[in-house]
Parts: sequence; C-alpha cells; structure tokens
Amino acid sequence: MKILKAALLLLLLAAGIGFALYNTQPVALRYYFDWVSVPLPLFLWAFIFFFVGLVIAGLVASVTKLGLHSRIRQGKRMITELERQRPSLKASR
Repeated sequence: MKILKAALLLLLLAAGIGFALYNTQPVALRYYFDWVSVPLPLFLWAFIFFFVGLVIAGLVASVTKLGLHSRIRQGKRMITELERQRPSLKASR
C-alpha cells in the first residue's frame, strides 16, 4: 500500500511539474470594477489558488474540530454527572 501511495504521489508530482513547464505564459486576471491583477504565469496562479484553498479548508476543519471537542467535553461531563447520580437512582427503584 505504501508503494501505491508513493507511486500516486510521484505521478501527481510529475503532472504538476509538467503543468508548470507547459504553462509559463503570463496571465492577468480580471475582477469586478475593472480591477486587473499582476500578470503571473498560469501555473503560479494555479498554485496560489490551490494553496489558498488548502488554507481555507484547514481553517474550516480546525473550527469543526473545535466544535466536536466541545461536544465531547459536554458528553463526558454528562456521563460523569449520570454516573454520580446512578446509586441514588438505583436506590429509588
């Protein structure tokens, strides 16, 4: 399985390098209000947007993880409280 992952990673790396080598022409991006970006090679724009996407996905995953940790802490507190009440609930039967 490690060999398969390494081969896939190597294939993706070769594809990325090939994309970078064949897409070196400068591209200026146009935005709203007639704003035009600095002309950069196409592969660099692709890398920038890929990196920005990774950062945003990482931030969203971190926020989600913090929320899940909060729910786990609440669940543990609830379990502790219920286990503390358990003897009195057994005695009331």
